[in-house]
Amino acid sequence: MTYGSIFLFTALFWFSFSNSCYSKTDTLHQGYELKDWDELISLNNVFCLKFFSFGTRVYPYLGIFYRNKQNRYPYNWDGSSNTAFDDSSNTASDDVSNTAVWVANRNNPIRDIYGKLIINVNGKLSILSGGGIVLDLFNPTLLVTRNASVTLLDTGNLVLQELHPDGSVKGVLWQSFDYPTDTLLLGMKLGINLKTGHRWSLTSWRNDELPAEGLFTLAGDHNRTGQMVILRQGNVHWASGPWQNGEFNNTDLQSSDPDVRFDYVSNEVEQYFIYLTRTYDSYPALRMHQDGQLKSSALNINLHCHSVNNPPGCVEDEFEKLECRKD
Repeated sequence: MTYGSIFLFTALFWFSFSNSCYSKTDTLHQGYELKDWDELISLNNVFCLKFFSFGTRVYPYLGIFYRNKQNRYPYNWDGSSNTAFDDSSNTASDDVSNTAVWVANRNNPIRDIYGKLIINVNGKLSILSGGGIVLDLFNPTLLVTRNASVTLLDTGNLVLQELHPDGSVKGVLWQSFDYPTDTLLLGMKLGINLKTGHRWSLTSWRNDELPAEGLFTLAGDHNRTGQMVILRQGNVHWASGPWQNGEFNNTDLQSSDPDVRFDYVSNEVEQYFIYLTRTYDSYPALRMHQDGQLKSSALNINLHCHSVNNPPGCVEDEFEKLECRKD
């Protein structure tokens, strides 16, 4: 074999290897692994799932990010494709342009360079490292052989599905929208399932480079009053007031886009807040910040308690002042 043939063979091998590792896909199937150099990219390039770090060689976290600052949200309220979808302009909100909107293992970082996401033959979805299991995202109670795959949708929802032999969807086994971290995306619920007791809530990061659970949580009131509350280490920091005329009394919910719809659902099964859009032209995201601020530039919300009832609904002074109290 000539030197030129060897060079060509080597180049083709590495080209093939590179394409297999970096090929664009929105789905991880059984028998494959998502490693720290791979990404899942949603169909219309809105979101990506990837391992990330804060400047270290180890990528300790698996998270979902907005993929591209120039994308727009491509779906209508009913989930159908938005024919007016145009990804040629606009930018992401400052809150989410470079920050994970969901972190799979926020309290369980990977300690080595061998992080990966896999689905086993039973449909168990796990994050592994060189030392074994880091976290089971879904662990079925019934250990039977399942055909399963996990897909990142354009909504930002990571969905584990059981499949029929022909590849059609049999049912949803698990989804990230049921386990928000600090950010509420379009279509996510914020509240409680009254039948199961499952709660959808937002909890701030510990700090800018530590996604672990912090001090502040936005959740439905545990007393089932129908209000949203911000808790600081379990104590009520702010209360939204009741839902009236399309907003909570102690908020001024607005949006830069007239097609945004805010809704509060309350029935015998669920109580939750949700927001949806028809043709949204920016990156909607509501974040619970580490200093207690509830903020979204796309939704025109910037709530930060300075003192009791300032702004309305605050029942504690701001966090910095609370640390200095003597009582």
